[in-house]
Amino acid sequence: MPESFQSPAGWSPPGAQFQNRGALGRTLIGTAVALVVTPIGIGIAAHGSLATSRWWDSVDRWSAPGQSVLGAVLLLLVAVLAAYSPAATMIAGLVWGILPGIIQIFFPEDTFRLIGDIPGLAAELHVALHAWLVSGMVLIVGTLLFGAGVVATLKRR
Repeated sequence: MPESFQSPAGWSPPGAQFQNRGALGRTLIGTAVALVVTPIGIGIAAHGSLATSRWWDSVDRWSAPGQSVLGAVLLLLVAVLAAYSPAATMIAGLVWGILPGIIQIFFPEDTFRLIGDIPGLAAELHVALHAWLVSGMVLIVGTLLFGAGVVATLKRR
C-alpha cells in the first residue's frame, strides 16, 4: 500500500476554481487602465455635451452626440472593469469623480483655475470640463463608478 495517495491527472480539489491568484497584478493592471480611460471618457462626454448645445450645421449635429456616446461607452468599459478588478473601478471613480466633485463643493472659485492648469488642454475642453464639474456630473460619474466597484466586491463574497 502506498504511503501517499496520488491524485488522478487533471484533478483539482473542489473550489479550486474560486481561489484568488494573481489579484495584485490584476488590480495594478486594472487600475492603470481605469485611471487612463476614465478621464478620457469624462473629457469626451463633457465635450460632446457642450457641443450638443450648439448644433449649427449637420456636422455638429452628428459629431456632438457621437462624442457623448463614445464617452459613455468608455465610462461603461471602466464600470465593466469592476468584474475584473473592483478596486480599479473604485479608485478611478474616487480619483476622477468623487474627489474633484468634493473640491468643487468646498472650493468652487478655484476649480476653473485648477482645470486650466492641466497641460495641453484646449480652451473649449476646459470650459466643457468646468461645466460638467459645476453641474455635478463629474461627482455623479465618480459615485456610479465607485458604486460599481462596491457591488462587484460584494458579489464576489
